[in-house]
This record gives sequence, structure tokens and C-alpha cells, in this order.
Amino acid sequence: MQNRSWVHDIKGALTVEVLVDYLLIWDMVDGVGLQQNVADHYKWKLTQHGSYSSKSAYEAFFMGSIKFGPWKRVWKTWAPPRCRFFIWLVLHNRVWTAVRLARRNLPHPEACPFCDQEEETINHLLIGCVFAREVWTIILHHLGVLHLAPQPSNVCFSSWWRKSVAAAPRETRKGLNSLIILVAWELWKHRNACVFEKKRPSIQEVLRFVSMEGGLWCSAGASRLHQLVSRSLTSLA
Repeated sequence: MQNRSWVHDIKGALTVEVLVDYLLIWDMVDGVGLQQNVADHYKWKLTQHGSYSSKSAYEAFFMGSIKFGPWKRVWKTWAPPRCRFFIWLVLHNRVWTAVRLARRNLPHPEACPFCDQEEETINHLLIGCVFAREVWTIILHHLGVLHLAPQPSNVCFSSWWRKSVAAAPRETRKGLNSLIILVAWELWKHRNACVFEKKRPSIQEVLRFVSMEGGLWCSAGASRLHQLVSRSLTSLA
């Protein structure tokens, strides 16, 4: 008897589900008039021309999602994958600076390891610190674009990067994107050397590593970076 009751309940549930589907379909087709001698055709709502495309179907998966504005400057720029991933973390404020470590009660530097004046955030470390601004000023001065160097009023690395690239000549933008990732990466590496290896902050050492690493990037295929700095970075070391 119990088995029969269970089967009866299943059949009843399936019947209700079928009726619900029927009513939904009824509501959808209610008011639709069919025309005699007119062939049916499919219309894809996600394109203007009404024809299906795999691109429109793929983009439909991301409807309502939050877009990452500077994705092209990160993922379409020539740079080693680990450097692009680092910049991605920078733009999402996910780099383990002192402020982020302190929030989780983890050991952290008391102040910026470069200037020892302010608390360490990623924006301060890359463009706000006088040490970092001096590095940018020297490099961009050698490239003849000193006006793009970060100023004390620049407090957000992402905003400064976007405005600097927009102000640069179009033919140099891709190379400038690679250069900005390169310098930011070397500043971060030098910060880690100061924190974990107890090295003293040295602008000349950062410039030397930018020159060396930049040469390797150019040899590895960074053609736009090579066009921008081939005759400039070698004089920094």
C-alpha cells in the first residue's frame, strides 16, 4: 500500500507540473495570430539582425555582471603573465601591503618601506610615495614625456595610468602600457627586498633593474616597448 501511495503522489506531482507548463505556454502564445501560407522563421532576440551568433550567446552569460574597466590595458598589453596578474591584483586592491595585512592582524611594516613617512597602501607605494614619484620622473623624463609623471595630487594608480595613456600619442600607448606595468612590478619587487631582505631603498637600483628587465622584455617580443624605450632605458643604468 505504501508503494502504491508513493507512486500515486509522484503521478499527481507530475500532473500538476505539466498543467503549470501548459498554462505558461498558453500565456506566451495568447494573442499570437498565425498567418496562412507564411513560412515560420526563427528570430534571435540578442542581435539586431535577428540571426544567431555564438558571440551574442557568449555575451548573454555575462549580462548583469560587473565589468572590469581597464581589462584591455592589463590583458592586451605585452608583459609576462605574472606581471599582468600582479597589476590585476593592484587594480583590485588585493596586493598584500601593510594596510591589507593589518586588517587581518598579520605582521606588517609600520610605515612605507620607501619613505617611512606614511602608511603603506598600494596606491601610495606605486605613485604616492616621493621615492616612487622620483623613479617615474626620471624614467619619463628620459622618454620625453615628463608631463605624464605622477604628481602629489595623483592618489589613485589606476586613474593616473588611464589619464597618462590617454594623454600620450596613440602610437606610443601600447608601449607605455608595458612600461608602466614594468616599473610598477620593479617597484613592488624592490619593496619586497626592503621588507624581507632588509635592503635600503635605492632609486638607482630600481632604475638598473628596470633597464635590465626592459631589455629582456624587448628581446622576448615586446616590440611596442622596444620602439618606445630602446634608446632611453639603457642610459638609466
